[in-house]
Amino acid sequence: MADKNRIPLASRIQAARRGWQVGYIPDTYKVFGGNVNAVDFGVTVNEDAALRFTAVYAAIKLLAENIAALPKSVKLRTDAGYEDAVKHPAFRALCVAPNDYMDVFSFWFKAVADLEGKGNFFAVIVRGKDGSLKALHPLNPEWVQILFDKGVKGYRVNCPDPAFAFLNGVYLEHEMIHVMLFSRNGLTGIDPISYNAAAIGRGIATGKFSGEFYKRGGQIKGVMETDQELGDDAYDKFMKHFAASAGNFDVPLLEYGIKYKQIGISPVAAQLIQTETLSIDDIARIFCIPPHLLAELSHATFSNIEQQNIFFGEFSLRPICKRIEVQLERKLFTDAEIGRYSVKFDLKGLMRGDAAARANYYTSGINAGWMTPNEARRLEEMKSLPGLDSPRMPMNFVQIDEDGKAVVVDNTPNNE
Repeated sequence: MADKNRIPLASRIQAARRGWQVGYIPDTYKVFGGNVNAVDFGVTVNEDAALRFTAVYAAIKLLAENIAALPKSVKLRTDAGYEDAVKHPAFRALCVAPNDYMDVFSFWFKAVADLEGKGNFFAVIVRGKDGSLKALHPLNPEWVQILFDKGVKGYRVNCPDPAFAFLNGVYLEHEMIHVMLFSRNGLTGIDPISYNAAAIGRGIATGKFSGEFYKRGGQIKGVMETDQELGDDAYDKFMKHFAASAGNFDVPLLEYGIKYKQIGISPVAAQLIQTETLSIDDIARIFCIPPHLLAELSHATFSNIEQQNIFFGEFSLRPICKRIEVQLERKLFTDAEIGRYSVKFDLKGLMRGDAAARANYYTSGINAGWMTPNEARRLEEMKSLPGLDSPRMPMNFVQIDEDGKAVVVDNTPNNE
């Protein structure tokens, strides 16, 4: 019989309020791993080995740092639009400090690094007696076992580090943030490193081969051959004279009928650089990153790098941000708050590297009347100024009717 863990009373009460009839969750579910028939390149591929491969390290670091650096906010939907909900408890946890021992950048860096490197990110939700959010505690994915029974999902946490033993226990779905990457069963994400072990293994093996290759001087320059049979004394005498001449950059005298034969680099070694480039391209495909961001510039030009940067924001960062936003909005807000409050990762923060693009963006917004000068100043972290909170429109912009004729608006005050 499978081992059973009783759910804490507080969790049972919360589950009952949501209509879940739960008393026990049996340990019957195993994380889906799949069968990976990877090509053996003679190297071990695991998380540690993959991170030692510079392309994998750079890819995960690039995604984690860029999302951690994005401005984040909690929004409240009102009749006038969306406004920042800075007084909501979720704002402090997501934008200031998730707990007492981590800053917000480190928290989000770990979240994305776990998501991209292991396929899952977990964080325990801690609430106060009044139900308000108090803290988020990230967990290493290997500490978490997913439980599933009769449509109810749970998590068993077993932290081997005594410092995190206070997080051990069984949690229900609404008590745990769980962001998944690629999932084949809807319950857990697959490990991208294990599933792409062949491509990553080739890159690691290429690096190992190149290290041995250059350690041996890059190639065998040549060989010396003779038809005579040399004894040990003759061989030692020849090598001594040959080494002395080569060390002094003299022209050596080849005795005993010995001839020097130069050999070229092997075809495998000649393709070493191309093989390394292909390995970087593989990593770029796995993590959906433009190759030039991994310092592979063989196909990059000044005209297409800008488009590749847009690709990075649209197809690399945005899906990750959306996965996280959906999970946070589902778990951090009460039933009454869902639909009214939302979490936003502001991808416009990526524009901060291009002053010309930001200037054009603000100018078009202010001139078209959908942005005020003070809103533009706040986006640039500048202080608001008096008189700049009203939308502006050019004087030659007028209303037109269905026939395309100008509509004359009478703004004369009515004194009657």
